[in-house]
Amino acid sequence: MKSLILALTVAAVPLTPAAPAALAWGPCDGGMECTTLTVPLDWQHPDGRKVTLALGRLKATGPSQGTVLVNYGGPGAAGITVMGSGMLSPGKQPFDQLRQHMDIVTWDPRGYGLMNSRSTPVMDWSCLKSVPWHGMPPLPTSPAEFTRLAADSRTAANVCRQQDPALFDHMDTLTNARDMEAIRRALGVARLNLYMGSYGSVYGQTYADLYPDRVRTMVIDGGGDHSRDFDRTQDAIARDNVVRLQRFSAWCAAEADCALHGRDVPAVVAAALDWPAKLAMAGRLVRGDRKDFAQLAADLAKAEQGDRSAFPNPSVGYPVSECHEWPAPHSFAELHASIDRLARIDPALGAAGTVVPFTLMCVDWPGTVNDPPRPLPHDLPPLLGVGSWTDFPATNRVVSQVPGSGSVYHDGGGHELYAIGNTCVIPLVDQYFLTAKPPTAVC
Repeated sequence: MKSLILALTVAAVPLTPAAPAALAWGPCDGGMECTTLTVPLDWQHPDGRKVTLALGRLKATGPSQGTVLVNYGGPGAAGITVMGSGMLSPGKQPFDQLRQHMDIVTWDPRGYGLMNSRSTPVMDWSCLKSVPWHGMPPLPTSPAEFTRLAADSRTAANVCRQQDPALFDHMDTLTNARDMEAIRRALGVARLNLYMGSYGSVYGQTYADLYPDRVRTMVIDGGGDHSRDFDRTQDAIARDNVVRLQRFSAWCAAEADCALHGRDVPAVVAAALDWPAKLAMAGRLVRGDRKDFAQLAADLAKAEQGDRSAFPNPSVGYPVSECHEWPAPHSFAELHASIDRLARIDPALGAAGTVVPFTLMCVDWPGTVNDPPRPLPHDLPPLLGVGSWTDFPATNRVVSQVPGSGSVYHDGGGHELYAIGNTCVIPLVDQYFLTAKPPTAVC
């Protein structure tokens, strides 16, 4: 309890370093301008060791009315590579119209090295070969298995951490939010407009908690909810999964060609899939759309016959940031209390579709939860939530806490709809950034 109170106290104190020198922009990939910004490795010790952040900018083609700071999630995705290459929206440029009026800035978060990150230093993630499991860890079924999982998690983390303990300990969202504030100061703008996609929404929620008066607008596009009690959040995600599976079931009931037509689809899922396969199933529901349902039904029919090859254990990196943001279970009893509670909400997938599986990699790891979920400040300006039918519910739970906020709902597939070039979403988001008045619309 003392460590949690300390973490909340530290998180609530905005740290303001001396004003940085003017940024020197130069040409780089994709018609962007790039520069670097030196920031403290540890914001609690601003005069100590430094790291370098790489920044990229699409400079406004007309008179600039402000700056939009962009994070694509990951966590750790290299913003410069994503924006410069247009990899999320081939043949489309979602910021084309907006940059006529605003500067669009992104950055490569410290330490990750993903997608040719230009920020330094970078961890060598070949250390993950030491992880004893492939994909997500197994679900412990006994106290002895939980103890073994804790030892494996601790060993894996320490192998990576020993490269650079100080860097490993400061690659979290709380640190990245303070990096965002340093970027704002370096840009010389009073308030930021934030486009936070996917896990970037956790960056945005943390930044808003630390610096609410520095937020002019914020778009959360396909984000997760980091703004309420962890157990309540997982319960809400489980209810979302029930709705997703019901939608798939309703489609199957209406389509004679569905491989599970006339069957109790949730019952098939519960009986045919083991823990790793349920993890994969949850991912397919979150990322899928109606066009994917026929194949999903066929794959479930095969799984019912013992062939689960279409549902492999998802491959994930070590959650070095997430372990700072989401509390891991401390015991087998605590874990299974959560498992049992979530199974009562969602008998088909239970905890498999929530954040709980990710927290298993954080059991007894060498770090603290320094950025736990907490409510957004009451004095934020209206926000805008954007999402497809699969990721809208969590996004909407975040923005609906702030009076006057709006939402753009897309009744179809896709993730980070603005960034992937959804032609209905783009003008609505652009207008919000320019006017600070969020719409409520369906795309």
